[in-house]
Parts: sequence; structure tokens; C-alpha cells
Amino acid sequence: MRNNLEYFFRLPLDKKNEFGQLPGDLQGYGQAFVESEHQTLDWCDRLYLVTQPPKDRDMRPWPTTPVNFRESIESYSSVVMRVTCSLMEIIAINLGIDLEKIRDTYVSQALRMTYYPACPVAHDNVLGISPHSDISTLTLVWELNLVEGLQIKRQGAWVPIKPQSNALVVNVGDFLEILTNGKYQSIEHRVTVNPHKERMSISAFHLPKFDMSVGPLSEIVGQELKKYKTVRVDEVAKVVFSSKLDGKKTKEYAMFNI
Repeated sequence: MRNNLEYFFRLPLDKKNEFGQLPGDLQGYGQAFVESEHQTLDWCDRLYLVTQPPKDRDMRPWPTTPVNFRESIESYSSVVMRVTCSLMEIIAINLGIDLEKIRDTYVSQALRMTYYPACPVAHDNVLGISPHSDISTLTLVWELNLVEGLQIKRQGAWVPIKPQSNALVVNVGDFLEILTNGKYQSIEHRVTVNPHKERMSISAFHLPKFDMSVGPLSEIVGQELKKYKTVRVDEVAKVVFSSKLDGKKTKEYAMFNI
């Protein structure tokens, strides 16, 4: 998978654009959240694909170069979905709830494969990905070449995450925060750039179906005050994807003013 991804991102631009995003669609090769030609873009190349369930796939933007790239994407997608299912089983046990109560909240999956070129003018105003939390239930990140860049926000400060070989970074997403009424907090994070080294990663987002509504589970809330409204996934997506990534938009949209 690593070799295929590196090969793809090194293709000439016209070849990569054969699998480019269409207007109004996040899937394919290209930049996301582009509002105008005057805005500052994140310092990265992206390939974004809906991968699970198979019936939801649009194969048009799935690269055919190198020849086994599609096969490796499908294989990785299946493996990381199994890992996510195992993690969600553990989370259900930790929360003291039946897994069936949350099983539908991670049935969809999308992969974002990202290449961050070395940036010779790297400074605080240039970011690989702007600060945000994930519109997901759980996100698993594979940092392919062990170059630092991922940072999480903790107590108002940005903390670098040191890449580990043969390991995945697990990010709690916005929908898990809503479902658990804040017992699990989604992680605001960003990616910095390196002046000398390129970086590659694959983020696997696991989330509910777009026509599903998500709210705090009564089994978890109990006698507590609900902190979040029940929201439709597609409505949250419209809010988040309508502009450049910026902080915890889902939480701001779903949280009661209490």
C-alpha cells in the first residue's frame, strides 16, 4: 500500500487529475474545502475515496495506476474496518452498553490518503492540514513514513505526536462525543509541514450513514443533562464541508447553549 501510494502521488499532475474531484464532490484526487482562488490552501495533495460499504463506492476516482492500487486500497480498507469494529466493541464494554446500540454509527468508511511535500518555507502560517476535529465516530491514522507532523490540541497548546512503526493513531470523532454526551471527547488536531522531509498518511474515517440521526444515548446520559442535540449526519456534513476546516464545527453545531 505504501509503495502504491508513493507511486501515485509522484505521477504527473495530468495523470493524477484523471482521477480528480468533480465539482461538488469530495471524492477523488485534489484539494478539499476550496472556496475561492484567493484563499490559502493546505500544503498537501489528497486522494479521498468512499470505501465501505462496497455498494456505496464510486469507482470512477479509484486510481488504476499502479495496476494493483485498487486491490491494495480494498484490502487495507477491510483490515482497518476490522480493527475499528474491535475498538468499538471495547468502547461499548467501557461504556456499559450493548454494542448493538452503536453498531450503526461506524458502518460507513472513507479513506483520505495524503501526501505532504517538503516545504522549504515552512513556518507557523503554513500547515499541511488546518486545525479541525473529525466528522466521524472513530478515525484510524497510519503514518506511513514516520515523519512527524501530526499535532493534537491539549489544554490550549499543540502537542506533537511521535509516529510509531507498526501502529495506528486512533482519533475520537465528533459523533462519538455526541453519542457519549461528552464522555469521549473528539480530538482537535492539525498537521504541520517539514522543510526537508515529505510525509504520507492514510486516515480511515468511520461514521454513520448520511441519512442517520445521532444524539446522546439515553443509557449513557441517565439523569445527566443532555449536552448535545440529536442531529442528522448529512446536515452536519453540510455545515462542516461548506467551508475550510476550522476547529470543532460539529460540536458548535450540535451543542446546546448551557
